[in-house]
Amino acid sequence: MMNQCIQCNAGFEIRPEDREFYKAFDAPDPRQCSDCRLRQRLVFRNERSLYHRVSALSGKKIISIYHPKCRYLVYSPEEWWSDKWEGLSYGRDFDFSRPFFEQFQELLLQVPRISLFNVNPTNSDYCQQAYNNKDCYLCMVVTDCEDSMYLSHSNHIKDSFDSTFLQEAELCYECLDSNKLYHCVSSQSCQNSDGLYYCYDCIGCHDCFGCWGLRNKTHFIFNKHYDKEEYEQKVCSLELHKSSSFLKYRDYFAGLSKTHINRSSRNLNTVDSVGNYLINAKNAYHCFDSFEIEDCAYCTWIFESNHCWDVYGLGGGEWVLNCLGNEKVSHAAFNTFVSHSGDVAYSDLCFHSLDLFGCAGLRNKKFCIFNKQYKEPEYRGLKAKVTAHMKSTGEWGEFFPASFSPFAYSETAAQTVFPLTEEEIKAQGYRWRDPDPRDYKPQTYVIPNDVHDVKEEITEAILACQDCKKNYKVLPPELKFYIKLGLPIPRKCPDCRYRDRLNLRNPRHLWSRACAKCGANIQTTYSPERPEVVYCEKCYLETVV
Repeated sequence: MMNQCIQCNAGFEIRPEDREFYKAFDAPDPRQCSDCRLRQRLVFRNERSLYHRVSALSGKKIISIYHPKCRYLVYSPEEWWSDKWEGLSYGRDFDFSRPFFEQFQELLLQVPRISLFNVNPTNSDYCQQAYNNKDCYLCMVVTDCEDSMYLSHSNHIKDSFDSTFLQEAELCYECLDSNKLYHCVSSQSCQNSDGLYYCYDCIGCHDCFGCWGLRNKTHFIFNKHYDKEEYEQKVCSLELHKSSSFLKYRDYFAGLSKTHINRSSRNLNTVDSVGNYLINAKNAYHCFDSFEIEDCAYCTWIFESNHCWDVYGLGGGEWVLNCLGNEKVSHAAFNTFVSHSGDVAYSDLCFHSLDLFGCAGLRNKKFCIFNKQYKEPEYRGLKAKVTAHMKSTGEWGEFFPASFSPFAYSETAAQTVFPLTEEEIKAQGYRWRDPDPRDYKPQTYVIPNDVHDVKEEITEAILACQDCKKNYKVLPPELKFYIKLGLPIPRKCPDCRYRDRLNLRNPRHLWSRACAKCGANIQTTYSPERPEVVYCEKCYLETVV
């Protein structure tokens, strides 16, 4: 019997494996489908919107993911991690005459929030959800990157620009959904390759242009082989350093790619797994954009983790249920932004802690409920009573209400994954925030068609995006990169370039569809009404060269 989602009314399945996992947390069956559960988590995650505001502690100007009109207290990262305040000072008793969420909201409104999730940056101030990066600018959701700009959802990247969902790469531009690349441009779903231009689903390839579905090939143009000298001459004659040529061949390849056969999924080295963009996964069900995972379901963007259900953003976790933005946690449930902690539930912004329930902004603590510390026996007894109280109010097993989010829907990753109009957002009970009014200025520099004709003065000029008219700049390291790789100056702002890349991806949703060759049932991110020809993995591998 199918369950009906209380949010969108769609039918959804709860498998025996799901119930077994929920049982380990003493949690009830979810009342929302997996898409609506993901949306509710993403409403709490601002990955890209940055603002100037002042710290609530010192009054100094800071960069923040929280709009100046946000009702929450915000400190700079240095202040938040300092000893100038103490999370336990906000502790309070639990009131059994009131709902848990109502009391937790009051705690959240008093405890300071960190302005940016930017851990251990070196000359990388304008980055968000970022860890251990050096000389990076406007990179979002990144770890261990260096000398890069405009990256998103990428790890271990060096000297690369304008790329998304990229892992272990160097000297890459406009690459997407790929790993282990070197000196590649405008390529998607490629692995272990170098010297690729406009390539799709190429693995182990070198020096290829406009190719699709190749394996371990060198010197191919539009899937036709050339000797080394002829290949280099032909690619050189394309004059990709000119904007007109670069865009012409990119558009040509995009149109040509629609005639190719498509894989049902872009998974690599998976066992008994269903999802998309999975690498080294075992027993993963309806998971996306994740690496090195085992026994997980309904998860997105998680790494080196096992036994996780309904999680977005996790590195190094085990036994995690319905969490957002956690790192190195175990036995964690219904948390937002908890790191290096264990046995934590219904908590927010807590680090290096154990045995927390309903806490916010704690560091190096244990046995706390509502930021009040107890001795272990008292903590465990009170936790059991609070859990029973939440069961009686129907709160236990539910994620935080969307009204708790410090962000408007339009500021969050929810708008990226599940885009809605302003009217739809308001109709569904979410908040909308109009972009702050800007007085955009006219462009002050005419960008030459050929990057070799670009003068250094462009780095002082004001440019205007050809799509949204927003002003943007080309910074000196950026100009150096374009000249080094012989790439034209972009005519769009970083945000529009990011949206263009995302439009190349399929949705994070699986449909049942028949393989166009053998008729076998497949789970794929290509909906049945789409015109693309889609093969199952077996039939697809028979077609690759």
